[in-house]
Amino acid sequence: MKYIVLLFWISIFCAACSEDDNNSVMPSVSPESEGTWTDPRDGVVYHWVRYGGLDWLCENMRGQNSAGSAVTAEEVVVGTEDFLKYGYLYDFTAANSLGIDGWRLPSDEDWKKLEMALGMSAEDADETGWRGQYVGTLLMQDAAGSGLELLCGGYAHDLGGFGTRRYQVDGIYWSSTPDASQEGYAWCRMITFNKEQVRRETMITTRYMSVRLVRDAQ
Repeated sequence: MKYIVLLFWISIFCAACSEDDNNSVMPSVSPESEGTWTDPRDGVVYHWVRYGGLDWLCENMRGQNSAGSAVTAEEVVVGTEDFLKYGYLYDFTAANSLGIDGWRLPSDEDWKKLEMALGMSAEDADETGWRGQYVGTLLMQDAAGSGLELLCGGYAHDLGGFGTRRYQVDGIYWSSTPDASQEGYAWCRMITFNKEQVRRETMITTRYMSVRLVRDAQ
């Protein structure tokens, strides 16, 4: 009898493990549509993918801005392969000046729509900090996966002397939404090269960070 009871509990444990394994499988996502857009200001061609009715650029912006300031990440020289990959880092004013032809700096709500299209719950999307199992990984996938390919271009600041940080470790992307509770701060998204989740937080608007533009589906 004890042997039968032991087998019963072993079978229950194995079934639970199997269920956990199934729940931990990385989802496969692909864009609703995709295409290219040429920035009329400098002729640079960007690819885009569509999720949740929004078109997202697949490359970091590397165009000149009409306001604010932009810098390159650590050890990146304009014209090199690294610059073509990681683009500029922009302060908040510069990031908001880049929109054209219907493209805009994504709002905090635009980022939430993208995260939910990748499988995040609405409840988690409203949270701050790291959230959304696998969503960070999906945001970083190249054309073989989601196609969004968010990159870890780090960030720059000029507090106590200019410097860049976390190059090829973190990627921090502006939203256009100011933090209503804290003057001089705005919402952003952070990914880290070895982390599966994505972070929602606010950053001081004088910091230099990466930019992806978005537009309503055309």
